[in-house]
Amino acid sequence: MGWEIWSDTSHSSYGQMGFFCNTADVSFGPVFMTDSSFDKGQFYEMWDKAGFNDPRSDDENISSNTYHILKLMDYDEKLIATMKVSRVDGINAPFPFFEDSIKGWYDSGFGFSPFKPELEALSEDDFDTVNDLIEEANEDMRHGILSNPHPLPEQTKTWREYKGFRVDYSWEVLD
Repeated sequence: MGWEIWSDTSHSSYGQMGFFCNTADVSFGPVFMTDSSFDKGQFYEMWDKAGFNDPRSDDENISSNTYHILKLMDYDEKLIATMKVSRVDGINAPFPFFEDSIKGWYDSGFGFSPFKPELEALSEDDFDTVNDLIEEANEDMRHGILSNPHPLPEQTKTWREYKGFRVDYSWEVLD
């Protein structure tokens, strides 16, 4: 990998973290405040899943990418999302029949569940279709939240459509 993070949690309620190059044994980039429960393994995993560039060669984005991941690692409810489930026929506009909103944090497995009375009332095949669409849209949303520190409006939405159903998601990361 060539780079690692160092972390100092010697204070009771907060710590610090920064980057260092393990091939040259030199620190680089800014130092960030963390809470006392900072998890280096989780940070590495999130950086990798986000697809961010090597921080040694990305001076322009190292601060915003790091701040974004640290914000998502926090257990404050900083994410809000809305899901609409609609019937579609390919000719007319989608007909929404279910809507849900959630608020939470990234590490909580943030996403929607199909286990709602209105959706469970669907036939087994229709429920399975909607469940699959929700699972796929949850993955799209989680990736979009993680990989876009400063998203454009079109990067805070996703949709999936199959077998006469459509799910639409929109989300926001609060400061």
